[in-house]
Amino acid sequence: MTRMCSLTQLLDLVSVTLSDSLVKSVGRKRRSVLKPRNPVKKRAKNAQAENPIEKLRSHERFWLPDGNVVIELDDIRFRGHQSWLAQHSKRIAASLPSKGKDGGQFEQITLDFRGKLKAKDFETLLLLYDNPGNFRCAIEPLTLMSLIRAATSLDFDSDRVWLVKELEALWPSSLEEVTASLESRLDAPKVFALARMCNIDGLLKPAFYEMARLPGLGLDKLEESEQIGYADVLRLVRIREYLGDMWVQAAMREDPSFVCPNLYGAPSNDGERTSTPFEQVDEKPVLGSTTSAIVASTCLLVTSRCEAWARLVHDSGIFIRYRYDPLRGLAALRNIEWTNDWCKDCKEKRKLDWYTMQRIIWEKIDEYLRED
Repeated sequence: MTRMCSLTQLLDLVSVTLSDSLVKSVGRKRRSVLKPRNPVKKRAKNAQAENPIEKLRSHERFWLPDGNVVIELDDIRFRGHQSWLAQHSKRIAASLPSKGKDGGQFEQITLDFRGKLKAKDFETLLLLYDNPGNFRCAIEPLTLMSLIRAATSLDFDSDRVWLVKELEALWPSSLEEVTASLESRLDAPKVFALARMCNIDGLLKPAFYEMARLPGLGLDKLEESEQIGYADVLRLVRIREYLGDMWVQAAMREDPSFVCPNLYGAPSNDGERTSTPFEQVDEKPVLGSTTSAIVASTCLLVTSRCEAWARLVHDSGIFIRYRYDPLRGLAALRNIEWTNDWCKDCKEKRKLDWYTMQRIIWEKIDEYLRED
């Protein structure tokens, strides 16, 4: 009986203890909810969010101690001299207060160009002015593009002119120069994006063609800031289809409508049929003519020519190699050592036809670029 009373008392004690703990816990939660927040800490957090300058760092080299213009790009701050920057950059000059334009003294000002230009591009432009000797030799294409972006964005007009000419020299727009280079231009997407961004029309056509022949149109080579528009992607898809169709038309097989004009019985230029060997039995042979000479002056039968075409165009890998590059593919066809399955006149005519097709394709690209 005593043991049972002790057990009952123990359970009552535990129940009371748990109830007291629960009441205290609820009380603490209520006090914490009702407790006012610290306004000082809240203002400090808001100030940090509204003052992103604390997250910016000063450039190691181009933070001049006596500079009076701060330019913010990405997460970097540059500081330079107002007079020098205004002299070279129309955009910076237009952004300065009128007091600074008149030559008077003014306090340090900050120009925020974040989102309009990359810090790396501006740094490259400043390096050009800081040590121009390093840029006297051939400038790397990527460096050229970086300089052009900065010069265009900040209106460094005098320098933009020669920088664009340097890049255009690396991207010739004539048909002969384009077909002379056999290497794939993997930087074509970047050049095309730059040409669109900076309105450099002379670069659009060669870069557009080079993109069309790249796997996936080379779109995976672009960074987020270099993406091209949806309309240009559609143009690329259409021109790629056109290039493939033109190449198949030219190189899949010999034109089935082709007839050697030197064959007996083939239509002459005036539309009349020439005489066949049987019709010329009574005619006197040309002095010194032989059977081999007759064969050399005419094309062989279709079967022989088809076999030769398969060997020279398909087995050699030419057909696959230039699947979306008909300009260079047609140049390769013109340079083939065509066998005696074709006569000399037909070989020359074919080369002329292929050159004409090259010019038609090259001019067609302009039409695709102008499409809406």
